[in-house]
Amino acid sequence: MSAKSLTAVKKDSRGKNNNNRLRSEGFIPAVVYSHGKSESIKVKEKELQNLFKGHILESVIFDLHIEGQQDIMAFVKSFQKDPVTGKILHLDLFRVTKSEKIKTHVPIELLGTPAGLKLGGILQHGERELLIQCLPGDLPEKITVDISALLPGEIIHVGDVKHGEKIEILTTAENIIVAVEKTKAASEEGQSGGETTEAQSE
Repeated sequence: MSAKSLTAVKKDSRGKNNNNRLRSEGFIPAVVYSHGKSESIKVKEKELQNLFKGHILESVIFDLHIEGQQDIMAFVKSFQKDPVTGKILHLDLFRVTKSEKIKTHVPIELLGTPAGLKLGGILQHGERELLIQCLPGDLPEKITVDISALLPGEIIHVGDVKHGEKIEILTTAENIIVAVEKTKAASEEGQSGGETTEAQSE
């Protein structure tokens, strides 16, 4: 909802051949959805790349300028990508309003290196994004999770994530975000640490 924006033009004709022609001209066919209604448009591929820097996120809300219409706010709900070239083939956009809550996925950013890795533990990844619900103005582009204090055998669940009252996390609370798996080396390190402490106390 900042200065991010995307320009679009209404697309009248449909069909595979027409979409291929649009792509050859540097456009990406797209559809804007809003409460059961839809509108076909085309956006400039280069402009989309500049907006997302090569990595499309559902958590980015932008101003959509459709030629001849009033500006609206939207986000990318889904997209199709060529499995060989990696180029975006089609976009599904969803219109939002400031007063209406939206449901969308937000990526998780892990901060730090778990202390348990130095003790022989192995980092295991779980959820890499969270489904949240909030007003457009409260939507974060990412949710950060500090994992630096994790020791072997410890886990961070979705329910452990700290967030404000304005955001509701819909992903199951019991789902794992990260865990430091306790290996044999980690167990031996822990035992040797315990023996040293006991010897020192004597």
